[in-house]
Amino acid sequence: MNKLLLSLLFVSSLLFSANAEWNVETVSTSGGQTSAISLDSSDVPRIVYGRPGQGAKFAEYNGTYWSTELIYESYYGDCEYFDIVTDENDISHVSFCWSGLIISAVQDPVFDSWNYVMPTGASGVWNSLGLSNENNPGISYYSYDQKLKYLYNTGSQWLTELVDAGSDVGNYNSILREGVNEVFIAYSMTQPTSGLKYANRDNSGIWHTAFVDTSMTSEPMGISLAHNGSDYPCISYRIPGELRYAEWDGSVWNVETIMSVAIEDTKDTGVNEYDTSLAIDQYDNPRLIHCNMEGDSLLYSWNDGTSWHTESLCLINGEGGGDSDLVLDSMGRPHVAFYTGVDLFYAFNDEILNLDQNNESVSEFLGFNSITNPFYGSLNLSFTLPVASFAELTVYDLQGREITNLLSENCIEGNNQFSWTPETSVPNGQYIIMLEVSGLTVSQKVVYLR
Repeated sequence: MNKLLLSLLFVSSLLFSANAEWNVETVSTSGGQTSAISLDSSDVPRIVYGRPGQGAKFAEYNGTYWSTELIYESYYGDCEYFDIVTDENDISHVSFCWSGLIISAVQDPVFDSWNYVMPTGASGVWNSLGLSNENNPGISYYSYDQKLKYLYNTGSQWLTELVDAGSDVGNYNSILREGVNEVFIAYSMTQPTSGLKYANRDNSGIWHTAFVDTSMTSEPMGISLAHNGSDYPCISYRIPGELRYAEWDGSVWNVETIMSVAIEDTKDTGVNEYDTSLAIDQYDNPRLIHCNMEGDSLLYSWNDGTSWHTESLCLINGEGGGDSDLVLDSMGRPHVAFYTGVDLFYAFNDEILNLDQNNESVSEFLGFNSITNPFYGSLNLSFTLPVASFAELTVYDLQGREITNLLSENCIEGNNQFSWTPETSVPNGQYIIMLEVSGLTVSQKVVYLR
């Protein structure tokens, strides 16, 4: 166990919260179906979504408001089933379906526009996007001949491969692409056996498929795939009356039920209540966004390494909605895109308190002065170390962007004092001070007024 005992003392105005705080913002009031979210290298959110009868749109937060631009204009038919991945150069890649055709689009940073292509013969729905290490797109989709197919770009041409065949296979699918040839897909099958399946395309280009879970009478829905730190697959999904999670341990699939309800107690509000979106945090624990069984509330569930916990993010009031998509930022905080009615929303959680599971509980490590917000001018900080240790003290805004690094050096045993005087360019508002010492991270929210 880590010997370090931290006492964080703020001698100016501070407000501490050990609980998650969700912030919800309206992105668009005229569309948002089947939205998807990604983050750039600065953890700034980017969302793609459909606007009924008007095409595909892209929204990005600029620090003050959401700016939107058109990816693809549609005079008839809806754009839907969106996915987005932003590469290491902060260029976003998008896939979606328009009138049964699969479309791949990519940002053009030179001309500040979008380039798109409709690969020949690629028709279907339920597409999911992944990038190779050369940033070439690969798209899994459910074709109109009821098969799971894989569409990918080699850098010079588009090719299509059959992944799995049967009757109604791949209607719900989720893809990850790694290296040049490796691809991983989680997907559903109805006939000849209903179940959750997993496919892997190896470096030789050979597909391998296997069942993950067949203990169901109808196809699983809302499938979402992620890999943990050991590069093992993890999958969240729905079956009637149950929310499930499956994880490969290197030998077998371990399947567990996160929540369940009697089927007769649920109401049919459409397919969106079956959506799930999964991410794995820095401690290899799963987090996911999903609707409740009644389809009228958006929920956030996470596992702390021992058990599952669930909280309500917001109500969607039976207006039809969900289509939620989750991504974690560089500090492990969740960012979510979802819609209700025709409105598109963005939600994020500004909690940065992440303790290593091998450490003691929060109360055993932290002590705070009871003082009032806001602070004016300068913020004085002090913390006590029982042994000399390397420490980092950083200020972030609520979007996770770094404002300033106050400290990144070895600190003495005992009391260490620092202060933050915001530059004139720093506006009034809420900020987060994060202290990291010997693998232990603590955070504090502060309110700054000039």
